[in-house]
This record gives sequence, C-alpha cells and structure tokens, in this order.
Amino acid sequence: MKRFVVPFLIFINIFVLWNTANAVNIKIVSKVEYQKLNSYVDRADVMNYFTKFISWKLPVSYKYIKLNILWVDKNSKLYDSLQKLVYLNLINNDKIYFHPDMKFNKYLFYKYAQKNLGLELSDNFDLNKFKNEYVQAKDFLIMDWLLKDKVYKIDFLNNKDYNLLRKEKIFENVYKTLKTSYYNHDKLNNIDLLNWATKWLVKSVWDKFTVYFPPVDNKNFNASLNWEYEWIWAYVDMEQPGVFKIISPISWSPAEKAWLKWWDIVLKVDWKEIKPSNSLAEVVSWVKWKKWTKVVLTIKRWNKIFDVTVTRWKIIIKDIEYKKLNYHTYYIKLKIFWPTIAADFKEALTDLKKQSWVNKVIIDLRNNPGGYLWQVTDVLSYFVKQWEPVAVVKYPKSQKVYYSKWYDLIDFSKYKIVILQNSWSASASEIMIWWIKDYYPNTTLIWEKTYWKWSVQTIKEYSDWSSLKYTIAKWFTWKTQTWIDWTWIEPTIKIEDKKSINSIDKILDRAINLR
Repeated sequence: MKRFVVPFLIFINIFVLWNTANAVNIKIVSKVEYQKLNSYVDRADVMNYFTKFISWKLPVSYKYIKLNILWVDKNSKLYDSLQKLVYLNLINNDKIYFHPDMKFNKYLFYKYAQKNLGLELSDNFDLNKFKNEYVQAKDFLIMDWLLKDKVYKIDFLNNKDYNLLRKEKIFENVYKTLKTSYYNHDKLNNIDLLNWATKWLVKSVWDKFTVYFPPVDNKNFNASLNWEYEWIWAYVDMEQPGVFKIISPISWSPAEKAWLKWWDIVLKVDWKEIKPSNSLAEVVSWVKWKKWTKVVLTIKRWNKIFDVTVTRWKIIIKDIEYKKLNYHTYYIKLKIFWPTIAADFKEALTDLKKQSWVNKVIIDLRNNPGGYLWQVTDVLSYFVKQWEPVAVVKYPKSQKVYYSKWYDLIDFSKYKIVILQNSWSASASEIMIWWIKDYYPNTTLIWEKTYWKWSVQTIKEYSDWSSLKYTIAKWFTWKTQTWIDWTWIEPTIKIEDKKSINSIDKILDRAINLR
C-alpha cells in the first residue's frame, strides 16, 4: 500500500509536539537535535541518521571492515555509521573523498530511503522538485513519519527482499574486486569471468532445459534442416554449451549407415575439438561439406571413445514415412514435428482411408525429439473431436488451452492403435502419446519410457550474439491435469532385451504381431 504525503499543516503540528510529547517516538541523532528545524544538516548527520534503523541488529563483526572512503576520522561516529552501511551493502566501499561537513541533496536523501529502507511514496510525490534542495533538520521528522510503519517492522538481516538486494550488490562487488584487486587481475579475461558467472547463474535454477549459450552464433539447428544441403543427415542438438549430440540418425542416411546411435556425443569433427565457445550452427557448419566427401567424427558412447567416418550425401529430408505393412496393419513414422508434418500426416491418413481391411495403426515416435507446438496440435486434431482440448500450457500467471480443429478424416475408434516410443521420444512426441492415450485408453505403448520433457522454452538473444534458452511454461495433461515433467510415460509393453533394443526391427515386429 502506498503512503500519502501528509499536508504541510500536519507537519507543523508534529513539529510542535516534537519537543513536548515526541509524537513519532524518534530521537534525532547527532547535533541535529540542537539545531533549528529549518537549518541544513550535513552529510555526516545524514549517514548517522540512516544507521539508527539498522544498528540494533548488526553483529560486532561490522567493526572489522576497513573503509576505503577518504577523509573520515576512524574514531568518529561517522566512521562507525559508514562501516554499518557498507556491511549491509547499502553503500559502496569505494575509494572516494567524503566531505562530512557538506550539505546533502534532498533528492538523493529520499531516493536513498526508497531503495535501501523500503520507503513508499504516493504517485503525486514529485521527487524531481527536490533536485536543487538540501536536507534540513525537519526532513528527518518528515522521513520518520513516512517510515514509522515500514522500517521498524523490517528485520534487515532476515527480510527476503532486503537480502536479495544485499546479495545482488555483493555479486557486483565480487566481480569488481576480482577485476581490480585480485593478484593476477591484469591477466584475467573479463569476458570469460562474465560468461562463466552467467553460465553458473543459469545453472543454479536446476532446469536442464534452461541454458546460457556464450557462443558467437546461436542459430537453432531447426532452420538448417529445412534446406537441401550435404551433410550426414541426423537430428542434432546442443542442450549445453559444447555438448553436441546426435538425437536421431535419419532412416537410410549416411549417419545411420555409419552406425551412429541416438544420443552419441560428438567430441571432435575432423579432429577439431568442440568447445563450449562453439555454437550449434558453427559445429553443424564443420560437418557440412560437398557430397561424397568424408568427415571423421570422434564419438563418445557411454564410456567408449572412438572415431567414425561418414560420407556426406545430398538428400531431401522427409519428416514422415507411411506404408501398409500387411493385410491388417498400417505404419506411420513421425520423425520430428517440423512445419509441414501436419500436411504430410494428412496424406498418410488419406492413404490409410483407402485400405479397407486394415484394423491396426502403428504410430512410430521413436527418437522423435519434438518440434513445433502448433504442428502437434494440428496432428492431434485428426484424433480429437472439435473443441476438445489437445494441449494445455500453463504459464506462471496464466494458462492457454489449444483446442482441436477436428479434421474429420479417419475414425480412429475403429482401429487398434499401437505407439512405438523410447527414451528419446520427447516434448511434442510425449504430448501426442499422452493425448492419444487420454482419448483412446486402449492404445498400446511399446518399448521403453519416454524422455520426460514437458516444458516450453524460448530463446532470448543478446547484442553480443550470446543467447539464453529458458523455460517459460509447462505442459499438463487435459483429463487428469497431470504435470509429468520428471515423470516418464511408461510403456504398456516394456522390452528390456538388449538384443531387441539394439534392433529396431524387432520392436516393430512385436507391434506387428500384437493381437
């Protein structure tokens, strides 16, 4: 609640009572109490005045602070007051000249109380009119009145907002101290200091999908896969700076033929080491080159490190595969939820509709890392009746529900639905799995639990070409309103046989033979 500035006549009454009944129960410190109310006070009196709100709570260790502030007598009350203010990070311990006897600007006086003592002022309290005025003794009484319901209830060392302010100032001071006073400060790379400080600041939120990228260029790999070009043909990502991962080799691609596996970590490209300073787009550019040329990738798979040689091809990615497998079974593989996937899915269903004897549909979402929200909601519109929700996204202060457009093309209630999933089925893939399971409870899920990525990220780019990818929302299931982040979607039929896991065809065979 904001304070309203009291009319001047009320202050006159306070002034009258001050010498008799001490109306606000505050004693003005230092020599001010012996001065006339309209007389000016100096800087020392202002510093001593503000310490009266905090001195009762401070440990004696504040006395060990050596002040860098010049022209202050070490044996004076002012020196003690400044030590207290520095201890609480209310002022900086900078090497500046402090003139104790000079007048103090009234604008700064009120701004100081606003920032460091939590003073609230009404909208009609115009601070700008004080820029050319100086603090008088009566201003202490006015400030006492404005702060009397605020300051005395604050535990300065335990107050959450106040401690946050202190820590922010400490953070700034640590950086400044390292730059100027550390033994080898002249050899420090200040950009590296800031990069690492920012990286660990972001890491402290304990969200693996919230990452700071210091590289020069942070274009998402999504854009690159929309064009024809020569490379190894695998979906890749860099969730953390310097960690370049193969999410999934594309079927019949050079990556698949070279036996690259999902979630292999690429350490080097042609013996060139991938470092945290290298962006995703930059590393992709190392891998891309003319067709029929070879690239050597140094791979880390579990605890083994080895080299793989891949021959680049020029192909056009197709994000979906579909075909009739046998008399009764139809197969649709969704590789990623790219901008054209919903249109391609419609083509698959148009073909499915022609297959009169098919009664089982296998939807393959293995190694599908997700993609665009609007594409997965469009795909789900083929399963869910109009105006039924197909996605629920909850933001910190709101939520958005995406509703089915209802493309009445296939009646999936007439089919046995089988979904193939694994630990790299993530994000939009998990949305599709859960929603189909919600609306078609008899759906069978085969292989292993999913990746558990049920959050929404956005990317904020900065002027130095660094970027911050951070979580802005969470997905929730519709019917059960369950948030399944950190909770995997468990398969109906779990396959743990390593031979089967290493052979995708055996997983598909299990689905084909399912009765």
